[in-house]
Amino acid sequence: MLSRSTRIPGAPRGFRVHGSGPGPAARKGFTISSPSGPSRPGPDPADPWQQEPELPADSLEDWTQEPSPELADTSDRVSPRSELTAWLTEPAPRATSSLEDWLQGPVEAHVEQEAEDAWSTADAITGTWRDTERGRTETPAVGTETPAAGTAALTSATAPVATAAPTADGSPAVPEHPSGTALSAPATPPQPSRRAFRRELHGLRALALLLVAVYHIWLGRVSGGVDVFLFLSAFLLTGTFVRRLEGGRPLAVPRYWLHTFKRLLPPAALVILLSLAATAALLPPSQWATVMRQAVASVTYVQNIALVVAEVDYQARDASSAPLLQHFWSLSMQGQVFVVWPLLFYAVARRARTGKPVRGPLAMLFTLIGAASLAWSIHSTQTQQQVAYFDTTARLWEFAAGSLLALALPWLDRVTGARRPEDEEAPRLGAVRALTGWAGIVGLLACGIVVDVSGSFPGWIAIWPLGAAGAVVLAGYSGRRWGADALLSTRPAAVIGDISYALYLVHWPLLVLWLHHSDQERAGLADGLAVLAVSMVLAWLITRAVDSPVRRSRWLEARAWRSLTAVAASIALVVGASGAWWTLLTRDSTETEEPGVAEPTLTLPTDEVPTSAPPQLQPKGWELDKQWPNLPHRCGGPWKPEEPFNHVTCQQLLPGDASAERTIVVVGSSHSRQQIPAMRTWAEENDTQIVNLSMDGCWLHAGVAPDDYCAGYEQYVYDYLDRVEPDLVVATVTRALQSPEDPEFMPGSTEVAVQNILDRGIDVVAVRDNPKWAKDQYECAEAVIEDGGTPEDANDECGADVEDKLLPENPAQQLAELEGADGAGVTLVDHTEAFCPDGRCAPILGEIYVYMDDGHLTKDFVRAVLTPTMTEMLEELEREGAI
Repeated sequence: MLSRSTRIPGAPRGFRVHGSGPGPAARKGFTISSPSGPSRPGPDPADPWQQEPELPADSLEDWTQEPSPELADTSDRVSPRSELTAWLTEPAPRATSSLEDWLQGPVEAHVEQEAEDAWSTADAITGTWRDTERGRTETPAVGTETPAAGTAALTSATAPVATAAPTADGSPAVPEHPSGTALSAPATPPQPSRRAFRRELHGLRALALLLVAVYHIWLGRVSGGVDVFLFLSAFLLTGTFVRRLEGGRPLAVPRYWLHTFKRLLPPAALVILLSLAATAALLPPSQWATVMRQAVASVTYVQNIALVVAEVDYQARDASSAPLLQHFWSLSMQGQVFVVWPLLFYAVARRARTGKPVRGPLAMLFTLIGAASLAWSIHSTQTQQQVAYFDTTARLWEFAAGSLLALALPWLDRVTGARRPEDEEAPRLGAVRALTGWAGIVGLLACGIVVDVSGSFPGWIAIWPLGAAGAVVLAGYSGRRWGADALLSTRPAAVIGDISYALYLVHWPLLVLWLHHSDQERAGLADGLAVLAVSMVLAWLITRAVDSPVRRSRWLEARAWRSLTAVAASIALVVGASGAWWTLLTRDSTETEEPGVAEPTLTLPTDEVPTSAPPQLQPKGWELDKQWPNLPHRCGGPWKPEEPFNHVTCQQLLPGDASAERTIVVVGSSHSRQQIPAMRTWAEENDTQIVNLSMDGCWLHAGVAPDDYCAGYEQYVYDYLDRVEPDLVVATVTRALQSPEDPEFMPGSTEVAVQNILDRGIDVVAVRDNPKWAKDQYECAEAVIEDGGTPEDANDECGADVEDKLLPENPAQQLAELEGADGAGVTLVDHTEAFCPDGRCAPILGEIYVYMDDGHLTKDFVRAVLTPTMTEMLEELEREGAI
């Protein structure tokens, strides 16, 4: 006769027979109910965060107390997980014996915790599950394997809650720890068993990830696979919390947060740290600052917000030039939802405690959120698509759709007769299910080809990939060997699904680094396959060495402070590494925006292109953000505008309480603002206030604004000039475009605007624009220098003849004839000879980079090269009494 908890020789680890002997009673389920409330299952030993059932649901203790000692202290039942070897040597899959074993996977003993999001199951190869067939849990017979081998812990929101089986003498069965060790019999009601695995969902995750990688590597497009992850995350998260509510368990949201981010952050932090190291070794200095900022934003789950800010910030360097960690935008969005979404379930927690159904109210809540988000998404996508793409609020409807499907799926499964592979009955409508699953797969495969995902998402068109993923979920198990679920349930799909989180983390940085090294815009077939293969190997290593050990560590799960330490350490490592690197780069920098800043010290003439590389070119790549010509004070005193204006940051040279002999106001676009460093030295020496009233991207014009962005700026300038009455207005009046097909010109409305200023008795300095380029001139020249080239090589590679960039004559020449009130006139300034000496516009002159991007001059170049011209002009105006 067997004892109450007996290990069966030859059976897989973790299988035991409980009770005094075999018999039909050992498989009969029962429940214990109370007349005062709904049936409350006991604790699930596989969930270390779960509270004892007698605690009031969602009380203060749920937020603060540690897991019960019976669950936390397993030293007498399992091996401790704190040793390094226990972290690094996880159980390996059992040897396969046939092709079928390879395709379906062997039986394993480890049980993953509840699937709470689309990234929550990296242990499918070493995972198993408990039978939940029709609401009962059966103890496997000797030598019997469970039927879901090698599958993911993706759980269905439809699975019934099963109860523990009693022993032959009628007493409750002894629950079993996931390690296979029997626990002492609880005095509480029996616990629910593990829900049925959805192997096809694990395969769906693998398919979505492969689509993401393939489209990135070979097509240079976005596939819509990320939307599937958003959808699945909400589907699984909602199923988890609804089961907690319906089972009478506490929501325990803070512990969910710790458990989730303890899982996700260590692998992410490792990849970010490796990316920082690769950036320092392989990428040019101009990209370092961007990658450092992206690293901090990624590990703190605000990368998508940082990208939104960069899209609307005119001064932000183009993130596409250093996108090493840009793919973290979707993980950041998921992380934000993982924080907010669980809190929504508190809205029905009281209702759940009284035994009332919660799915209806939750469906109403998610419908409202989804409708509002979808309406905003459609509007935002039409008006500011590049911002909407990274906007969490514009994608909340995708999460809401996943939640609604999780809430409705039990009813849909009952109506359609859904079954799982472990059930004795075949599912109804098997052929229809198989075809529905294939329709979903075909829809996913076609989405990125037919639709411009990156240019039209996340508006209503994102229903396409969500509908395709929903079709696979609804189809479920078809019972047909030719069904889509059969393909998605194979061992190769499970392997890719297992490493999908790490594969998503590593594939993009590897691709970016390879494209930078090979100087390609897109990978070819052979090198693309190599990138994908290396990505999969690294993903497997990270999963095996970091992801799985941390995810499955009972030592970390046993105490909340341990999980919190893992989360904090992951963030601290990335933030500390980025901060330390930045500190090392900038510790010798003494540049400031205070008056009296010295001009750069130069040893080479700035009207020549060196034939050998200077010891030090300036500005350094990581200093480019400081090359914007800011003034030290916000506008104040008599120079403060009466009202602020969108996109105008009013700055001034002297403080608001200072007295100035004269005032110069800079208006127009950022190209007007470029003249400020060249005027500062003279202004500081001659008690002159400089006010920067420029508006990035908006040129000086009159009449109807060229777009909504500039609407109202013209009148704002006139109102300011009328109140302040400056002595001089400085503006760039021509526009140099990027190719000979788009020649330089002066907008016709600019002449009218200049005349309007002259009529106010204010002199105008009209500056001719500098050349613009089709590609970033700093990065182009920097790449040549980093490869061992010279400024002369950079000139050949990146420069152009002046006739290809500018017209032979200044298009603004006619402005010199204009006159205004009180003898006000126009002074033309043309710097063409300064940045295009001897008829050649080069990216490097002397030891200074001329451009900071595709059209803005570096502040160092303006100070060193343009200051003499502007000083001479201002002195001449002073002698004439114009200022």
